[in-house]
Amino acid sequence: MRLSKFIMTNLEEIVTEWESFASTVLPEKQFDRDTLRDDAAQILSTIARDMETPQTASQQTKKSQGLGPKTLQDTSAETHSLVRLGQGFNQVQVISEFRALRATVIRLWLNSSPEIDDVAMLQLIRFNEGIDQVLAKSAARFMEKIEESTNFAVAVLAHDLRNPLHAILSAAQLLQIIDPIDIAALGKIATNMINSGTQMSRLINNLLDFTRTRLGQALPVNRLEIDVAPVCQRVVAELATAYPNRAIELSCSECLRGSFDGTRIGEMLSNLIANAIQHGDPTTPITVTVSLEADHMVFRLHNEGPPIPGPALQTIFDLIPLRRKENKKPQSEFSHLGIGLFIVKKIVEAHSGMISVSSPPGPRSW
Repeated sequence: MRLSKFIMTNLEEIVTEWESFASTVLPEKQFDRDTLRDDAAQILSTIARDMETPQTASQQTKKSQGLGPKTLQDTSAETHSLVRLGQGFNQVQVISEFRALRATVIRLWLNSSPEIDDVAMLQLIRFNEGIDQVLAKSAARFMEKIEESTNFAVAVLAHDLRNPLHAILSAAQLLQIIDPIDIAALGKIATNMINSGTQMSRLINNLLDFTRTRLGQALPVNRLEIDVAPVCQRVVAELATAYPNRAIELSCSECLRGSFDGTRIGEMLSNLIANAIQHGDPTTPITVTVSLEADHMVFRLHNEGPPIPGPALQTIFDLIPLRRKENKKPQSEFSHLGIGLFIVKKIVEAHSGMISVSSPPGPRSW
């Protein structure tokens, strides 16, 4: 049986075998069946159909170099790489998936004892050309998105660091001219400098966490049996001090024990509240509620503000919303909310939790 016909006839078996193979290539990743096999069937079907079409020597050379015309399997491969990027894969792991797909098809075909003649060899070459092309397209899109994400992260960090850095420089200039006997003024300036330094530290920590996750590493957590209430109280007190003109209301029990990384939980809550301060209505309070429900710890945050558009809601915890390259329109206020919400999602996932947001007209609920 020709390889192209074998692929189409045995597509389900091939994808199932590849799924099992791919799960051994990525032992640290836990994905459901649909996630592992999402685009494999589409990619294989398109390659098999392409194998039945004539091609010139020039077309063969271009395709083997990943320079062939854009086809449906290229689109599926690019989409696949973007999904994997969002799931925390690195490029080596994505390439390993395609290697596993190639190996699975060839192994199963050879096990079927095909007649090895010139046509069979030509089809095998065409199959490898097809895999090489989708691999090249996938890797190029993956790296393009990595570069875009990196540039975005640097731009966000540079932008967000300007305000606290300016505050520190202004405070230092005041120290040069203020009367050293004015203890109250000195104390206020010192507090402002400490708050600005704390904000800068949070931004830098977010960038470090972003770098870890973008390199395919899991966000490190050290879960211990702790009381979360003091962590929440400390974070709210720090932000209330840093932003005295904003009302932040905390409601939680006196004791909220569970298995958590206290530092990460504080970072998560700090990022959520900081996001509400930056993008919410400054005239209304931010409310934070923490409670034990069954065997889960539930964190809720509400703040008033303009509704977040539906498309932005779908990607609000991603570093950059996936968008078409040809879309050159200026991004709206909600096209991104910095690195903070991306890190929030990673912290929640590291604690085997879930996070969502709703934004009808009025309060936003996290």
